[in-house]
Amino acid sequence: MEEQVKIGKSIIKKFVDYYKAVELDDETEFFPILKVIISGIVDGLENKSEKMEIEKQLKEFAKQLYIDLWLTYAKEDKPDIDIEFEFERKEAIKTFERLYRKI
Repeated sequence: MEEQVKIGKSIIKKFVDYYKAVELDDETEFFPILKVIISGIVDGLENKSEKMEIEKQLKEFAKQLYIDLWLTYAKEDKPDIDIEFEFERKEAIKTFERLYRKI
């Protein structure tokens, strides 16, 4: 199980780097591809509880990367204003969960 999580995190990190570089649309590009990546990693597993645990870990990893990126962009978008990090973090989580479920 550790190996699948390690490989999955590596793939997701590379994908997020690509997402930043080419500025993919969240709703129509980033989240559909992210879900394909995660499901592709867990689909080959036989054990249902292991499958669910790996999917949960990969989703949480992707969510943290998304939140970090959201906060970075919030700082860049408002350089002269002190942003409310807790508010922005909650917005990032809410957006991630909504778009991840939508697909």
